[in-house]
Amino acid sequence: MRIKKSGLLTSFSQFFYIKANWKNGLMSTMLFSGYLIFLSYYGKSFEVSGGKVKSLGTTFGFEVRDVTAFFTERTDQMITSYINFNQVWDFLFAIIYGVMYVIWLSVIYKPYAQKLWVINLIPFTQVIFDWVENINLASLSKAFLVDESISNSAVTNASTASSIKWVISLVVYLLIIIGILLRLVKTKKKHS
Repeated sequence: MRIKKSGLLTSFSQFFYIKANWKNGLMSTMLFSGYLIFLSYYGKSFEVSGGKVKSLGTTFGFEVRDVTAFFTERTDQMITSYINFNQVWDFLFAIIYGVMYVIWLSVIYKPYAQKLWVINLIPFTQVIFDWVENINLASLSKAFLVDESISNSAVTNASTASSIKWVISLVVYLLIIIGILLRLVKTKKKHS
């Protein structure tokens, strides 16, 4: 399979179309699942019993009052753990789920790679917005530990990035469903 367009983005897309297969997809899904279990365990270090929000990044948008409530019900040690979570563990998680989704989209859309040549890379935009969210949440956490201040612009940046991340996530899931349906129709026509 050769994609006729040229450029770094196309080469990157083509690399995944060529290398992705069911085995890589299943292995990346197992890694994703195992890491998600680890994150759930690690998240308990800043979880508040009976708290409404376990992590700001799991909500679809938030405001200054939400961030204030999130930090005020946590100890300094819990906020420090939350900083570590955003700077290290969730940062790595974005790479893991991004690669997993790219692999699956590459497997599913491989027959259509000539026409839909970069569709497989869309999950990496989700990763970028997740990182922007994490950087801003870590910055907010550090500032709160110093003097309990909360920057409106950092909250807006984190909230906007989080919302965009979730919209892209929905798009990725829709692409997976549409791709599976396309493949089923193609298989049905082939066997008819």
